[in-house]
Amino acid sequence: MKREMVVNNQIKEFLLSANTRGYGSADVNEEKLPNGEHIIRFSDDTFEFKDIYYGGEPYAGQEVIFEHGGKAIWAMQYRGEVAGNEVSAIYAFLGRVLTNTKLGLPRGVDGYHDSEFSYKFRMDGGLESFTAEERILRGDETVYSAKFLGGLVDRGGE
Repeated sequence: MKREMVVNNQIKEFLLSANTRGYGSADVNEEKLPNGEHIIRFSDDTFEFKDIYYGGEPYAGQEVIFEHGGKAIWAMQYRGEVAGNEVSAIYAFLGRVLTNTKLGLPRGVDGYHDSEFSYKFRMDGGLESFTAEERILRGDETVYSAKFLGGLVDRGGE
């Protein structure tokens, strides 16, 4: 019989902590390798988080949450790119968005904005299994977009 797939509050709280200490955070633990690979790590007493991405513009990557001991329990794949040439300003804004998220979201909060940019996030499904898209707009013009696919992994029963 298959076990019910549920992201419990402990995993949600850990993902929130990892996101607020991840890309865009002043205290991010990021390793940059010569081949263009970037590795962001975060852990607590129960879980480990690893975000590996490639490139800068455009970029692609994967986030994974592991139980201590190494078993992957949640993952999200992604790819994004800037439309235009204001890469630094747009990614600086995205960093602020991602460190100001809330419980139950894999990314930022829809509607976040500053005087120049606004952030739009749409997610179909829950953290157990989802697809999502984010966009950054200047006025009505989309200047950045990314797509996501994620959820629990290796949770099937026998």
